[in-house]
Amino acid sequence: MVKKVSEILQGIAAIWLVFVAFTIFAEVTFRNFGLFLGADQIVQNSVPAIVFLQVPFAIVSGTMLRTTLIYEFCSKNSKIIINVLSFLIGMMLFIGIAVGGWTDMIKGWEIREYQGIGAIEFPVYIVRTVIIFAAIIIVYIYASLIIDQFKKKNN
Repeated sequence: MVKKVSEILQGIAAIWLVFVAFTIFAEVTFRNFGLFLGADQIVQNSVPAIVFLQVPFAIVSGTMLRTTLIYEFCSKNSKIIINVLSFLIGMMLFIGIAVGGWTDMIKGWEIREYQGIGAIEFPVYIVRTVIIFAAIIIVYIYASLIIDQFKKKNN
């Protein structure tokens, strides 16, 4: 289930990224005619959301950035300990993001927070929600990876 959810989030991020690319194209193409302005607000607010939507897939697929200089020389039990510690640190980071951003997300929904002046006003509360939602999913993914490490140890 974790893998399926991460794949769905990856797909949403890809679609969002295509939308951002077309927005930039439209901005550049039609800027001289004064027909479209405001892509900077869309890009500025979309990038964090796209990144947070892609992180779960990176974690589940095992492609998250990692240095293996020392890790490759460790025993099986040492690798399990390193993995569990790194997953715990990841959990703490994303719990901090979720808890720290929760109030701003709720406030954003209450006041319908937008950013931008002029042609486009971008709804920031949606981006805040995506970040919190993704952080909670990432915490769940790390918890499931920790459980998997203990299953490996028992086998």
